Amino acid sequence: MIDYLSLTLQLPPDKDYIEYHGKFTEDSFRSQMYRYMCELDKARLLYYPHKFKDLTNAKMPFTNIILNPKYFECFEDMEDYIFSIINDNDLKLDDINISRIDVASDIEDINVKAIIAMLHVDGIKRFRIIEDTIYAGRNPKVRVYNKLNEIKYRLKKDIKVTEEEKSLLESCKDLTRFEVSKGRPRINLEELKEDPLMLVSFFDRLNFIQLSCSNPCGVMQFMYKQVNRKFRKQLEALQDMNLLEKIKENYTADVIKWFDLKEPF
Repeated sequence: MIDYLSLTLQLPPDKDYIEYHGKFTEDSFRSQMYRYMCELDKARLLYYPHKFKDLTNAKMPFTNIILNPKYFECFEDMEDYIFSIINDNDLKLDDINISRIDVASDIEDINVKAIIAMLHVDGIKRFRIIEDTIYAGRNPKVRVYNKLNEIKYRLKKDIKVTEEEKSLLESCKDLTRFEVSKGRPRINLEELKEDPLMLVSFFDRLNFIQLSCSNPCGVMQFMYKQVNRKFRKQLEALQDMNLLEKIKENYTADVIKWFDLKEPF
């Protein structure tokens, strides 16, 4: 699935629409990149760059739309929403650039502790583990975490949770999310619409090795020691699973459904 989108364009938002639907904040001290921020029901809108000198501000995208596709039934639903915000007859999808995109894939019945024990991030020497979440890299940035705990945290903090996410708390015992965030991917919204499956290659940033549970070595030895004994059977089961392919399959299935694509051959 696509879990986050930051979009930029040169056209301004429709003033009447955002005044009716949004809640505004103005940066009067030039501490932020944009002068205005507007919180909408399904998006955050930043516009009117003003932090730097006029010449520099003029070179920046005038509008930044930040949203999560999970709040939309399909791509067309999100597209209509974006066009309502801008409301300009000249607007086309290829006018809308993607400044950041996150792709994600969920694996059921595997605890993140078992995943962490066999995770190696391709080409990355440094990583951090904070409360059973692994962070690695910068761009792309990798995050692997317990999705159920993340949903519970948002419920506790009264942060928006979808009905589908609530149902996961009842239907899943363990759910691990693999997330790859890419800044400046050099694609626009038209290109994403035409070929969303191209993003599956982002997951190649993850490299899953066949760890020997009886004799782990190197960084994997450290990881393995962090795993509670009750999760080690899951770790052993991972020896026979091509986890990277499973991650890609889940992403592909979600994207085909959301973009209403035909099954790839």
